[in-house]
Amino acid sequence: MTLVDSHLHLWDPRRLDYAWLRDVPQLNHAHLPEHFAAQGEIPNAAIVVQADCAENQVLDEVNWINQQAAHSPFPIAGIVAWAPLEKGESVIPLLHQLRAMPRVVGIRRSLQNEPLALFYDAHYRAGLLAAAEAGFVLDLCVRAQQLPAVYHLLSWLFTQQPTARVVLDHMGKPDVAHNGRDAWQNALATLASFPSLYCKISGLPTEADWQTWQDEQLAPWIQHAIACFGAGRCLFGGDWPVINLAGGYSRWKQCVEKAITDLPACDKHAIMAGNTREVYLSGSGG
Repeated sequence: MTLVDSHLHLWDPRRLDYAWLRDVPQLNHAHLPEHFAAQGEIPNAAIVVQADCAENQVLDEVNWINQQAAHSPFPIAGIVAWAPLEKGESVIPLLHQLRAMPRVVGIRRSLQNEPLALFYDAHYRAGLLAAAEAGFVLDLCVRAQQLPAVYHLLSWLFTQQPTARVVLDHMGKPDVAHNGRDAWQNALATLASFPSLYCKISGLPTEADWQTWQDEQLAPWIQHAIACFGAGRCLFGGDWPVINLAGGYSRWKQCVEKAITDLPACDKHAIMAGNTREVYLSGSGG
């Protein structure tokens, strides 16, 4: 089956500063394309998502990823870059710079560790709208308890820019470890009412117990996301190398394949490859 991974990371803390890695020693070393290929699952193409380097190194990170792409064992088809959207319209010059760089198709300013007030902040919203108007796909990395605020944010964004394309990373990071399913299920179903919102089937193992999760435990969460968004708006994401904390890439990929085994072949292809190409690599997104 064709595999186009919507979500993997590359970094080298010897080259750029990733402060958060100092709290995760298992990941605090270089993770390069050849390391990813060595784990045995080589995708037909992949989207590389920014990894929260120091703010003054945003352009350096994109340049470094493009350098890696030149010798990668698999095609790096697109880059989702970071931008300080909370700076409002003053972020526009940086967005123009990013738009001119090879492979940059999206923007992600992670909100998962930010206060809810930021979702309603006029400057952040102005920056988000500017990124949408520039033609970028917008990745949203949030936690389950923030999903109601995401609904308000997207209600505003899609009113301002109906053609915006937004991707929810990691299924909204539900609290699998503590079986926090009910509120997440309802919030996800509500969000799925936005036709231009897509959902990455990614990141679940690191929201579960890293050591003990089982395919059968995660399957209902995966299947609920697909039931809400439909196979046409769900994208497989491996979340390498973060997934190495919780069982590894191959195990997660097999878990997803098992969860969607009863879907028609065209739906499986859409989730595992086609939707990622459509969202990130067609139209105004690149």
